[in-house]
Amino acid sequence: MRILLADQHATPRWALKTMIEEEPEFELVGEAVDVESLQYLSILHCPDLILIDRELPGGPIDDVITALHLLDPKPVVIVMSSDPGHGRLLLKAGADAFVSKGEQVDWLLRVLQKYKKTIKDKEELKK
Repeated sequence: MRILLADQHATPRWALKTMIEEEPEFELVGEAVDVESLQYLSILHCPDLILIDRELPGGPIDDVITALHLLDPKPVVIVMSSDPGHGRLLLKAGADAFVSKGEQVDWLLRVLQKYKKTIKDKEELKK
């Protein structure tokens, strides 16, 4: 599964990058630090899944989610936030999933595994 990571903070981005790179079934295809680089890398790399920080600079997260869902092929968009109270609002804005940055890494891995299976099943249906 091809993953694009978007977080403006270097330390959490490094931690997520390290976790993703340790999983053989995941491929990190890019790292964005703002909405502009996210849009560019999304078009360039066609990721299966985008893991994005809710406070990514460059535009309202609702607009970012909408724009990402217009890509073809349409990526899964998982939004992260350090405030678990944002979950419902982000899902309402169109995020496929929400992950609290305060959760254990195991939880994020389970969410990524779930979507890996969903993406793989979609690919099988296309054949």
